[in-house]
Amino acid sequence: MTGLGTLLQQARLQRELTIEEVADRTKIRTQFLVAIEEGDFNQLPDQAYVRAFLRTYAKALGLEPEAVILEYEARHIPEQQRELLSFRERRSKIRTKRRLRFAVGLAILALLGAAAYFVYQLKII
Repeated sequence: MTGLGTLLQQARLQRELTIEEVADRTKIRTQFLVAIEEGDFNQLPDQAYVRAFLRTYAKALGLEPEAVILEYEARHIPEQQRELLSFRERRSKIRTKRRLRFAVGLAILALLGAAAYFVYQLKII
């Protein structure tokens, strides 16, 4: 079974890129790229960096970033943690929608206030 790191390394070599060239393009340290290719994700600073590094690395190689991340999660993250991650993503999307609705409601309220003030000013004149 081929690991994710091996697949990324093969994609890099197919494009005839050195680790240093990819590091320059992605601004990811060479040591972290080597760790990714070796499948040693414990060498990366934090779990949040793993996804960001994989996404950036995949883009630099012309691969589909989300497919690479899903592959990483399937191989390296236990099912319970994956469920927790998807829960956090859903919660984040819900919060974003709520904030957007609040901002739109506030904008509508401001427009109604401005319209009421304008009508009031017309009646005074």
